[in-house]
Amino acid sequence: MKFIFLPWIIASAELHPVQPVDKTETVKTGAGVEITVNGTRSALPLISVSAMPREEVRLAIPEDARIEISDGKLSRDAAEIAWTAPEAPGMADMKISHRGAETRLNLLVLTPFENGVDDSLNGYRIGMYARPLRDLPSYAVPKGFIDLTAMSEDLRVSPNFQLGQFRCKQQPGHEPTYLLMQPDMLVKLETLLAAANEKGWEADTFFVMSGYRTPFYNAAIGNTTTSSRHLYGDAADIYIDQDRDGQMDDLDGNGRIDKEDARALVKLIDELAAEQPEGWVVGGASAYGSNAAHGPFVHVDTRGYSARW
Repeated sequence: MKFIFLPWIIASAELHPVQPVDKTETVKTGAGVEITVNGTRSALPLISVSAMPREEVRLAIPEDARIEISDGKLSRDAAEIAWTAPEAPGMADMKISHRGAETRLNLLVLTPFENGVDDSLNGYRIGMYARPLRDLPSYAVPKGFIDLTAMSEDLRVSPNFQLGQFRCKQQPGHEPTYLLMQPDMLVKLETLLAAANEKGWEADTFFVMSGYRTPFYNAAIGNTTTSSRHLYGDAADIYIDQDRDGQMDDLDGNGRIDKEDARALVKLIDELAAEQPEGWVVGGASAYGSNAAHGPFVHVDTRGYSARW
C-alpha cells in the first residue's frame, strides 16, 4: 500500500501492505470523506469507479487527507490527484482518511473492447454501439468492460449495492461475464435509498430488475432504441422488496401492489431532483405497471438531463 499526506510531494510515498474491502463485508453507512472522482461528487464511505488500463482517474480531496492505494501510480496536478490505473484488468483499492472519516474507492480496471471490430469478449456477446446520440459525452462508445467473473458478484460497489446486482441477464452461467456501472448511478441510488427509508419505506437495498444491458441483449429482448441508458451502465429498473416476495412492496399503503406504488417512488425521485442533494445527477425516471412477466417497477438513470415519460 502506498500512502501520502497531502500536500506532501507524492514522490515521497512509501509502500505498506493493505487489506482490501472484503467482498461481503458490511460497510458502514455514515458519511465518508467528501471527494470528487472523475466529476462525480460523493461523501459515501464506499464508491466505485472504472477506468481503462493506464488511464488516469482524477480526484479532488481535502488537502490534509491521507491516501493509501493497493496498486497503480499517484501524481498531482494543480488541485487534483491523478491515480493511474494498473496495466492489467482487475481491481485496485484506495483508502482516503480525513479527520476521522474514511472512504474506500474501488478502481475497476476494464477489459478493452473495440466497437465495430469486436462482437464479443471471450465468447460473451456485446454487439455494436451506435454513434453517440447528438454527440453527447454521456453517450460515448465504451472502450472496455468490467469483468464480473474476475471480481465477484458479491463485491460491494457502494454501501448498499453489490456488483452482481447490475449484471446483464444474457447467457446465464457464461464465464466470463462483462458489464458497465457508473459512479453517478451509485450515488443516486444510495441517495434515493436513504430518502426511501426516511419516508418509512424500509429497504436495505433496491431490487435491480435490470441494470446493464449489452447492445446484443437489448436488441434480443425487442428494444429498438440504440441509446438506452442501460447500455452505458447508468440506468437501473428498480423496486423495493424488503419482504422478499419478488415484487414491489405496498408503498402507498392501499393494500394493493400496482403502478401507484411505482408512481410513489418516482414522486420521491422528483422531490430529490428539486432539492438537488450532494452528487445528484439529473436524469430519466418513469413508473411502469405490472404485466405477465413482472410487477411494477421504476426506471431511473443519470443521463445528464431531465426526462420523464
